[in-house]
Order: sequence, then structure tokens, then C-alpha cells
Amino acid sequence: MNNIFGRVIKKNNKKIVVAVKKYIYVPIYKKRFFFYSKVIAYDMYNEANLGDYVMLKKTRPLSKIFFWMLSKILEKVRLI
Repeated sequence: MNNIFGRVIKKNNKKIVVAVKKYIYVPIYKKRFFFYSKVIAYDMYNEANLGDYVMLKKTRPLSKIFFWMLSKILEKVRLI
């Protein structure tokens, strides 16, 4: 699992917080349930905005909190 996808929910200077949707299958109910996880990622060029759909790649630990880095922006949000 080297790449994950999610929406930017918080932005700071070169730091973004991404909500990642994860699924879990429960065999008793025979249903799929989903939940959101928050991931803190490093945005080197400060190019992501709130609401963008991004792809993150796993890197070596860059600091105490950065284990993920912004790989590319898949869908930009239109600002009016």
C-alpha cells in the first residue's frame, strides 16, 4: 500500500490533512461499512487547496508527523 487517495480537509504551511475513506466488510451482516481516517502529509510546493482530491505516496519519515507526501492533485476544486 504505497499510494492512498483522499480529500484535503485542512491546510497549513506545507502541511495538509487528508481524509481517506476506508472500507471494512462485516461478514455477520454481509455488508460493507466505511469510515474516514485522517492522514497528515507534506506538501512541498504548497499547491493543494481545501477540497482537492489528491494522491499521497508513502515516504521515509521526514519528521515526527510526516510519513506521507503529496504525489499529485487528481481533481482541483473550483473557487468562485
